[in-house]
Amino acid sequence: MEFNKTLKADLVERVRAILARRGLTLYGVSLLTVQLYGRPSPYFLPHNLYYDLGRGTFTPSLHQLLALSRISDYRFNDWLRVFGFDPENIARLQVLLPSKRTMLLDPSLDDPESWIPWFCSKGGSLETPAIAPLGQLVKLAGAKRLRSFLQVDNDDFLYAKLGREDALAFPNLLPESIVRANTLLTKTLLSAGSAPNSLFLIEHANGFCCCRLQAVAKDRVVALSAHLPYAPIELRLPEEARVLGVLDLEIRSLINHEQPDVPEDLAKHWTPLRLASDQTKLSHLLRNARLRMGLSFRAASALSRRIASELGDEQYFAASGSLSDYETLDAPPRHIHKAITLCAVYGLRFSTFLKSIDLHWQEAGKDPIPDNLIPRKRPPGIRDDSDDAGQPNGTVFLGLLREWEPVPFFLRKSLSALSGLKSLSLHDFFWLGGKQEPLHPSLVDGLLVIVNRRRKKPLYFRSKPFWQQPLYVLLKRDGTYMCGCCSLENGTLVIHSYSSAYQQPQQLRNHYDAEVVGQVVVMVRRL
Repeated sequence: MEFNKTLKADLVERVRAILARRGLTLYGVSLLTVQLYGRPSPYFLPHNLYYDLGRGTFTPSLHQLLALSRISDYRFNDWLRVFGFDPENIARLQVLLPSKRTMLLDPSLDDPESWIPWFCSKGGSLETPAIAPLGQLVKLAGAKRLRSFLQVDNDDFLYAKLGREDALAFPNLLPESIVRANTLLTKTLLSAGSAPNSLFLIEHANGFCCCRLQAVAKDRVVALSAHLPYAPIELRLPEEARVLGVLDLEIRSLINHEQPDVPEDLAKHWTPLRLASDQTKLSHLLRNARLRMGLSFRAASALSRRIASELGDEQYFAASGSLSDYETLDAPPRHIHKAITLCAVYGLRFSTFLKSIDLHWQEAGKDPIPDNLIPRKRPPGIRDDSDDAGQPNGTVFLGLLREWEPVPFFLRKSLSALSGLKSLSLHDFFWLGGKQEPLHPSLVDGLLVIVNRRRKKPLYFRSKPFWQQPLYVLLKRDGTYMCGCCSLENGTLVIHSYSSAYQQPQQLRNHYDAEVVGQVVVMVRRL
């Protein structure tokens, strides 16, 4: 009880200190909200806000936080963090939760002022190895603000998490994989008439999907599925479908292989509908998003239960009746917790949700709240003067960054969910970007893998397809590394190749010719 009282008192003092930096008092802010919005407005802030916060019986609404942001000229998302709401949780939860249908992820919720561990290349040979531990190539060199990395226009790239019921690109892409789409290449490849090896991110009336496209007329395409019996539907551009981008990167988790499923409504021939215009009413937005995700009210409520458990707060749970009321009554939730849950479960961009509840996003403040007044921590063990850490040096590390650019930093808090590892170090990351002959189709154009170094006993399933086979990193006696499928037979490591040309299986004496470093749990590759 005393601990909770201390937290409430700290929150009150923090809000008071933030306003004081702008020469504001709560009483003055309350009067300004009356002048700007009127007392009956949802933006109105009561002059006894400190008392309510101290009692722990009240949390501001989204509209009230926007009023604080506008009057103080501090960023809206920073005010959310002051009151214990991290917008970055939306994308993290979307990665964590299982998904029936493909959804777009929102990378725009990252705090530009947050601290990112920074690295520089180690000295030595500038020759790029085929496979190497990342710790062999780089070392920690302090921390930098995230804004110093945001040099590429994020609007040029979209990120999506693939669903298990619209896996048209299977087995090239697997359910639950995260992909990046380059919006700048779309017109170039479509105008060429045919791009048989390219995968596209498209939107149609039933949602999003990643697939190959075949042009059948000037303004008509068919979404192709080579391995699963999805109905081939002819879509008219741009009335019935939009091509959003060309896929150029995949981040694949290998800890849980989701089996793709072809639902009846996508296996039978269906009539494409015109794409709906941007939804302005909350009720229409939520209903359309829920149906696109293939969710009933009960299923959506069950996902919200997982969110409440993950975040440790029951207020993130949304009952089936409440979800129905939001669509029927067209009334926004009072608590911010529910807004975060709706965005995470329905795959909504936070800015789209705010627009639907008539929140004037363009009025928000522009300045960041200082570090000492907001929960913004440096990475542990980073020296205090590291804000001015220099640029990286060495061709290996620079080449790695250029392959990724722009780096999806917004996924950094999802690495534990993707890998199943509670804590990660440089020793868990392996670079695969050098010249090599991949032993497995999924390793073609591989860039990086995360390895669980506790799983050292190789498994090989003779009845499973290649995409379900575990991958392992091995250290050979000459100090080089290899990556692929392997099995342990009478003390001998047998390396199984899935390359198109026949290769004699390699046999290496375990713990003498080679040893297993660990099992690959996450893989990043170019597309």
